[in-house]
Amino acid sequence: MDLSKRFSDILESLFFKPNPSSEAPLRCLVAYSGGLDSHVLLHLCAKFSKLPVRAVYIHHGLQDEADQWSEHCTEICKTLHVPFKTIHVDASKRSGESPEETARKARYAALKSELEPGDCMLTAHHQDDQSETVLLQLFRGAGVAGLSAMPVIRETNKTFHARPLLSFSRDEIHDYANENNLKWVEDPSNTDTDFDRNLLRHDIIPVIKNRWSQLGDSLTKMACQQQDAMEIIETMAGIDLASIVTQQACVIDIAGLSKLTKARQLNVLRSWIHQCAEDAPTANILHQILKTVLPAADDASPELCWGKSEIRRYQGQLYCLKRVEHDASEAFDWNPKEQRVLDNLDIELLAEQGLKPELLNKKLTVKFRQGGEKIRPVGRKGTHSLKKLMQEAGIPPWQRSRIPLIYFDEELICVYGYWIAEGKTKE
Repeated sequence: MDLSKRFSDILESLFFKPNPSSEAPLRCLVAYSGGLDSHVLLHLCAKFSKLPVRAVYIHHGLQDEADQWSEHCTEICKTLHVPFKTIHVDASKRSGESPEETARKARYAALKSELEPGDCMLTAHHQDDQSETVLLQLFRGAGVAGLSAMPVIRETNKTFHARPLLSFSRDEIHDYANENNLKWVEDPSNTDTDFDRNLLRHDIIPVIKNRWSQLGDSLTKMACQQQDAMEIIETMAGIDLASIVTQQACVIDIAGLSKLTKARQLNVLRSWIHQCAEDAPTANILHQILKTVLPAADDASPELCWGKSEIRRYQGQLYCLKRVEHDASEAFDWNPKEQRVLDNLDIELLAEQGLKPELLNKKLTVKFRQGGEKIRPVGRKGTHSLKKLMQEAGIPPWQRSRIPLIYFDEELICVYGYWIAEGKTKE
């Protein structure tokens, strides 16, 4: 079977045949670099896809030839009658990341920004890329998730990411390009063996293939087996998470978590954090949660931070949160009818809490808890310290200094979202 027929059959199986009840993509977006692999992918899509196709070139600004490559892509897309767009991104290296990782993140963020619900992004990863990915993950000590490498298709937030060339070798793709007289650009960085992937591709894998010629097929089979194992692991994590998650998705019950075996604890924590955090947890982070956060004393407030995310513990519950930079010493003058001084401060909620309408027309002051504040809440006898009120309400310690306190003429009249002072509500 020739490559074009195989490709057409793969697109059919990915988008239309396996599960007719599921929604198929509406449009395809090809990540087009102008190189051999993505040019073959674009050419095949233009000739054999049943769906509308457009192409996007990501201009990283890292190569002197990038402008020429963009022009090349423009001309090819005109020839194939494929709508085309160039997107410029900032791919300058970030602290703690390799240059490849920074560029990859910038590239995918830009591509995903172009997707609308029902769109499918197509990338030109092939069998040799899969082999390199599996070996890289193996050398890095990855687990099942890492060794499962790249799936053929994945759906996320009503969009798809498919790799229809994943079963094709680099040699097959090269032969197709020559047979169809395709012209492509060569990125000189692809031969730089300072990059791990290139070292594998040019120096290591050829040696292995001299002894084990079926390396590509074997590693592809292994990745598929790991993907099946990962599906089972995720299913188990979902079952365990359902038994310990609270009404807040990013809060879980520690007592329930502690009843699970260590392996299942790590598994459910990994899945839970993936759902709640901006940054994926490393194995070290997961083990640190078990080692330092879970065993902490009941009156302790342990926290574990990485990237933009953090894990905290309070009153038998584990919180997965976005890290917040907050200066509790700040104070703001505020006229509720005319301005918004904080994104989370809403005049409508003050009205719903029952604050006197005339106060909503006054000049108020917004502060944050420093310690020692007191208020006489509506419906309660006497004056109470905010510390005790917040403890009674089960407000976690780290949130207490972030809750806006509303003052009028130096008097605390409202703890936003919680209490209004006696005499300050409408009749």
